[in-house]
Amino acid sequence: MKNVVLDGARLSASVGAGFVTRRMLREIRIAYDASPRGTRYPGGAKAAACISVDFDVTESHRYGPNRAGTEKLLELSQRYEVPLTWAICGKTAVEDMDSYHRILDSPVSQEIGIHTYSHMDALKSGPTEFEEDITKCLDALDMRSAPRTFVFPWNRENHFEVLCKLGFKTYRGKERVIGPPDHSNGLWNERPVYYVDQKSFGAESLIMKYVDLCSRTSAVFHLWTHPWSIVMEGDPNPMLKTLDPVFSHLREMNRRGVLALCTMGEIADHFDSIMASRSMVPPESN
Repeated sequence: MKNVVLDGARLSASVGAGFVTRRMLREIRIAYDASPRGTRYPGGAKAAACISVDFDVTESHRYGPNRAGTEKLLELSQRYEVPLTWAICGKTAVEDMDSYHRILDSPVSQEIGIHTYSHMDALKSGPTEFEEDITKCLDALDMRSAPRTFVFPWNRENHFEVLCKLGFKTYRGKERVIGPPDHSNGLWNERPVYYVDQKSFGAESLIMKYVDLCSRTSAVFHLWTHPWSIVMEGDPNPMLKTLDPVFSHLREMNRRGVLALCTMGEIADHFDSIMASRSMVPPESN
């Protein structure tokens, strides 16, 4: 909790004072990338929010928490009409088809992204092996449409040429950044802002301050988690006390027209269409 409390104290003080400097953000290990003037998101909103969920089980004792966390995240999604992007590990879906089908059957539209089949480390695999593992995941998930979103296991980035070849449009980068999507390596990098796990218990005020800061700076508030990360000693309900007000806050800002609630794929499609309408090639970043 120490880092969360320190994070909260610094951010609360700066937000309360009406300003946030790059130095303040650096102290809590988050970068700031100013959005170009006039940046707009789906529906004309000034800012956007997306939530990505890494649906993977790499240790057998996590299967129960994965099921419980998936159910609770879907409940929140339905209650507050917040769509989620699910980065699906194919092996986990095959071994826990009930949870995977809960996602597919949700009354709120859920995006299915790819997280490799075997939770493969892109930095420790060759491009052919990496492509074959992704293809195996696609076959296992039997998707009705081609996925747009890819999330690297452990956020270890590599083999972008493979992702472009397979038609992906966006990914979640490793670095925490408050800003708009960045087009790099041939895809949109929708950079994360906040990771939720058990250490985030009681941090709802802090998380909402990040939402407000992203809203004021025309940025994307990108929250990410795992289903098993929100389960404490086998019980997902304590973390609901943290997440419920966050989802409620997101819905309220959306209803006020301030914040677009999107999947990662929707944000990528939006910025692709803007570039296409301007007949521009998205700039590459280093």
